[in-house]
Amino acid sequence: MRTAIATLNTSVQQQVAESNFDKELSSLKQENEALRHTIAAMNMSTQQVTEPQNIQVNKDIVSIKNYKPAPPKFDKANYMSGVFAYQREDYKMALNYFTSVNIELAPKQTAENILYWMADAYQHSADYENALMLLNKIAISGNLRMDDALVKKGLLHRKRGEEQLAIAAFENVVNDHPDSEYIRLAQMELKKSAGAK
Repeated sequence: MRTAIATLNTSVQQQVAESNFDKELSSLKQENEALRHTIAAMNMSTQQVTEPQNIQVNKDIVSIKNYKPAPPKFDKANYMSGVFAYQREDYKMALNYFTSVNIELAPKQTAENILYWMADAYQHSADYENALMLLNKIAISGNLRMDDALVKKGLLHRKRGEEQLAIAAFENVVNDHPDSEYIRLAQMELKKSAGAK
């Protein structure tokens, strides 16, 4: 039964990862195409520019006061490298990549996915404290993967022998996420708890 649940959980995670990967890959392709056009346009415009002759620049007018650097961007390359490492089950490498990106610059869904995958990678590395910390972060501030995070949290608490915390997490799924795809799993886990008493 546990093997079936673990297989189901892995399958769902992999489907979500593949879907997110396809979306990110499509986005990167579009961005790459736009950059090619921009570079081509820049090359054409620089070829048409001739050297100005006898133009004097008033240095009092030229100022860097109003210079504004480009805003920082989310590092999609490291994010995608992290996704690939995670899919290969190279959790240490995935964590290295995911921790190198600024999650606050990521789109909301991507940020939640990163937190969830990092939690899973920490769990596979037997670092349950960090896994639980990230799952708590999703459970408190997330909205896309809250039910996933709560189930994983319950399973982690049970693994650590913290049965009351596990029950609370599973009850949270049942009570607060009745339409969740994990509702049956949470209900099964609650029945296990009731049968163990």
